Amino acid sequence: MATKRDFTQVAHDVFMQATGAAPKPKLTAKQEAGRKGGLVGGKKRMAEMTDAKRTALAMKGVAERKKAPAGKAAAVKTG
Repeated sequence: MATKRDFTQVAHDVFMQATGAAPKPKLTAKQEAGRKGGLVGGKKRMAEMTDAKRTALAMKGVAERKKAPAGKAAAVKTG
């Protein structure tokens, strides 16, 4: 069992992540394969969609963002 970290240790980790000095976590082989497949799958899905289906998907996304609470909507980048 891992020991509980104190406030200064947590603050140090946050600082390191914010400045980009923290090492990136290593992904397992299974995670790497899933990411690779996901990246390919998205491009393939968009290539196979018609313009009408792509427009409908975009409109669905707009509707979902409009339903989001104010805090979440501000975090979503538009454009």
